[in-house]
Amino acid sequence: MTGGDYTPGVFPTVPTPPRRLLVFARLPELGKVKTRLAAGIGDEAALAVYEAMLHDVITSIGTSTPEMEIELLWPPTPTANGAALRRAFGDHAIATQTGTGLTDRLSMALSERFFFHRTKTIIAIGVDDPTLPRELIEHAFALLHSCEYVVGPAEDGGYYLIGCRALSFDPAIFQGIDWGTSTVFSATMQRIADLGRTVAVLPERYDIDTAEDLQRYASEGHEGELMRVFRTLPQR
Repeated sequence: MTGGDYTPGVFPTVPTPPRRLLVFARLPELGKVKTRLAAGIGDEAALAVYEAMLHDVITSIGTSTPEMEIELLWPPTPTANGAALRRAFGDHAIATQTGTGLTDRLSMALSERFFFHRTKTIIAIGVDDPTLPRELIEHAFALLHSCEYVVGPAEDGGYYLIGCRALSFDPAIFQGIDWGTSTVFSATMQRIADLGRTVAVLPERYDIDTAEDLQRYASEGHEGELMRVFRTLPQR
């Protein structure tokens, strides 16, 4: 082939979606998920419940679009392999969490995607609220047009959702938070105020962390995989 015969190929690039939904989840493993719930119903039942919650969350939030990329982030574990990850997380984009604690993992996840992926707005959620609807997530993204942060408070004093704009992000938002306590939401709101940022607050919701939470969920008449699993559990 001569130089005159060669025409460089054109490889179209796919623009980075301006929005990114990060779902912080664990790979389902016996004895390592829903430990507070396991204290009331046992490790095997807690694992089944967690797998069902993960399934329902993934179903509820839907799929990625050209405007919003959904990415599931999981902490490294020796049992992870391609089959296990796809079985748990489906066809969504996946990545490992980095850092030694939740402060580091949240900070690094958002920092990397804002500064390396050029994402404009990010929302982070967990899997403790299996009915968190896509509509609420879309509403949270819309609020970021007029506010720099958005937070969804949980009844236990934590939060089920947090998001912000790229230009407003500061890792200090996650510093010094006593994770797993009833002060997480209030401390986070204080951090936002200290940084001089604007914030929108979503309606309060509740997480499923205990056997009592699970009973409450079942009493509300939901459908889905979690309810199917709940009906198989020994009733106490």
